[in-house]
Parts: sequence; C-alpha cells; structure tokens
Amino acid sequence: MGVFKRTTKRNDKKREYWYIDYVLNGKRKWESVGKVGLVTKSDAKKLLELRKSEILQGKFKTKKQNVIPTFSEFSKEYLEYAKQNKKSWDRDACALRVLLPFFGSKNLSEITPFLVEKYKIVRKKTVSDRTINIELSLLRRMFNLATSWDKYDSNPINKVKFYKEELTKERILSDKEESNLLNSSPEHIKPILLTALNTGMRYGEIINLKWNNVDFESRYIHIIKSKSGKDRKIPINDTLYRTLKKQKSEIIVSKSVSHVVSLSNKSQQGQVVKLADTTASKAVGFTSVGVRVPPCPLHKFISTI
Repeated sequence: MGVFKRTTKRNDKKREYWYIDYVLNGKRKWESVGKVGLVTKSDAKKLLELRKSEILQGKFKTKKQNVIPTFSEFSKEYLEYAKQNKKSWDRDACALRVLLPFFGSKNLSEITPFLVEKYKIVRKKTVSDRTINIELSLLRRMFNLATSWDKYDSNPINKVKFYKEELTKERILSDKEESNLLNSSPEHIKPILLTALNTGMRYGEIINLKWNNVDFESRYIHIIKSKSGKDRKIPINDTLYRTLKKQKSEIIVSKSVSHVVSLSNKSQQGQVVKLADTTASKAVGFTSVGVRVPPCPLHKFISTI
C-alpha cells in the first residue's frame, strides 16, 4: 500500500493526480485523491491511513455500482414516465415496437453509435428518413433521461448524425378526392373524417373531444390544452354544425363526441385507425397503406388537410 502520482493526457494536455492503493478483501484497490497542486502528498497519506484504519475495523464499504439495465427494461420505465408527462406518449409506444426487436436485449452500455448506424441502414430499406429521425429522437430522449436518472453516464445518440429531411409539398385533397373519401367510408367513421376535413384538428383532439367543449350557440369547438399546451377555439361551419347536431341526436348517453366508435378502448381505436387509413388510401389514390400499429395516428390523410 502506498501513495503515488499518475499522469493522464487529455486534449494534448498532461495532468498529474495523487493516488493511493490498498488491499480490500484480498484485492488491490486504487483511489484518486485529487489533482497535484490542489491536493498535497501529505493529504494523500492521511487518506491512506484513514482507509487502512477503516479496513482494519471493518467500517470501510465500497460504493455499490449501479446495474446498467437493458434497453427493454429501461423502455418500461420510460413509458411509465411518458404516460405521466407526454400527451403523445402513444407515438413513443409505436416507435418502441420497432426499436425493441433491435436493441431490446442490449444493455444501455452496449448501444454504441456504430450499432445505431447499423439500425439506420436496416430501417432505411423500408421507411422514410423522417420516420428514422423520429425513432432516433426517441432514443436520444431516452438516453438523456437514463443519464439524469443515473442509469447510465453518456448518450451515444449525440454522436449519431440524423438524416436531412427534404421539405415536401403540402398535400391538399381536391373536392373530388374529398367526395371519394367520404363515399368510401363506413358511416361510423364519417363524423371523424368530416370533423378533420372541416377543422384541421389532430386525430387525438377529435377522439378526445367532449360535448361540453362544443358550443353550438356560438359555433365554436374549444380545444383544452392542445399539443402546444395552449387552449384554442375552432369555428364550426355549416357542414360540421349539421354533422355534430346529427351525431349528438343519435347518441342517448355520452359525454364523448366520438362515442359511437367506442374509442375509449385502445384496441378499438387501432381498428378504426387501420380501417380509416385503408379507406383514405383507396379513396384518395395512395398506392400503399403500409403497416399500422395501433394506436398510431391517422397521418396518411389527416396530415394532408
């Protein structure tokens, strides 16, 4: 056991530190005392004597190292956090269903920038750059939380380059496409489509719309705490007014505008999403619907209006 100096090199600059070494449970341990100049050799000797005394008395305990979780284990903790803190947590759940098969069994320490680059190559074969960027953003957010929760000490995504997304021209439905969409849709989905077409509301806002937020007298829909966190008012035009009035007259007991679709159930939400998505694709002329994992948003047509 003794006191010694150790030199480290960082950014071409050399730094010296005082170290002490001792034997604990039959194993040699090194412990940094501090930078030479800020800490003296005498300070290092005093700490060494303290450690020797603690070891002899059985009072010295090493710090318990945190067990680094697997990505699968940490994703469960993250989702619990997201459900309490994010309105769009279900989008994260969708992305995780793709991320987990690739990263799930890996410890957080095993997820390196190189491994993430391999993931990008695999995903590039089937999805857009934007989709990959969304998944990378989720990875980055998860690792940021992991470091703040002392689950891991670095974020490998900070060293990963995101794809540069090209700005796409906004897709607007023509009158004919809108007519085809409505004519091809089942009756129970039409109120949702008409609300989207006439307001531009997000899918989640339509699904969660309550009758007490619909003001027929002043002809306004009140959105409480939208995605931006702010309340807003949306005017109700004649078409939507007739649609909502008819919808309310057909529902005997319900606080939800979209009650007729039983959207309180997540699996039923997913069924409506896939059905409406398929309907929109056929009616408006999309060549491919793609795989939909409930309860992902109706982005194929909601985002085009």
